[in-house]
Amino acid sequence: MRIEAKWYSRKGTKTADNRDHAGLGINASGVICIVVDGSTAGAGSGEYAQAIVREVIDWFNGLQGALDLNALSKQLRGIHLDLRARFPRGSASFAIVHADRRTRMTVIHAGDCLLGQIDRGDRIHWRTQPHTLANALTVVALEELSKIPARHLLTKSFRSREYMTPEILETDSLPGVYFICTDGFWAELSAHEQLAVIEGREVEANGEHDDCSVLKLAITDIADPQLVIDVGGPSANFYRAHI
Repeated sequence: MRIEAKWYSRKGTKTADNRDHAGLGINASGVICIVVDGSTAGAGSGEYAQAIVREVIDWFNGLQGALDLNALSKQLRGIHLDLRARFPRGSASFAIVHADRRTRMTVIHAGDCLLGQIDRGDRIHWRTQPHTLANALTVVALEELSKIPARHLLTKSFRSREYMTPEILETDSLPGVYFICTDGFWAELSAHEQLAVIEGREVEANGEHDDCSVLKLAITDIADPQLVIDVGGPSANFYRAHI
């Protein structure tokens, strides 16, 4: 499998720090990617998001054998338990994507970090939907959802006060361009601007805006027996230890 990973993250104006963090890990089962968006409310949510990324990646890098969803769920509960004393007001959204060597993709997410895919004709197909009060009872197109204030009220998240079981999606992993993003990307940028960022072009931000981040994953060869990862330049909020 050949994967090219590119991380783009732009600090917003709502907090003193960029609270979007991401990471990538590799072991015998394949590759795992995680994007975490620390809440703008609550002291330490940026550090909380960073700690979640590091603990998930370090655990995966040391994992022997195939990824077991029960083991991952247990590990997420353990990470939650480990971090809640250090970050009593911590809250974050996250999306984890695991691509194995057998062309399977598993997505685990809670909150408003999303997985998307670029279809033919440069159209964005959203593979997941956010967990918010605004779309809790009915499906709402993301373009409309982005304009509803209630989208900021999450029905699932990784918050220290209680563990909330994330949603799990299993699907085929086929050659193509996938991306994991925070709500500053899908809710504050137009579709045209989103494609521009994914293609590596800078988009100007005006007025008050959230942190905006996206991890692009270009899968170009499923059949290659070697797992080849190419990650773009270093970033303070991107973690890839022991690779």
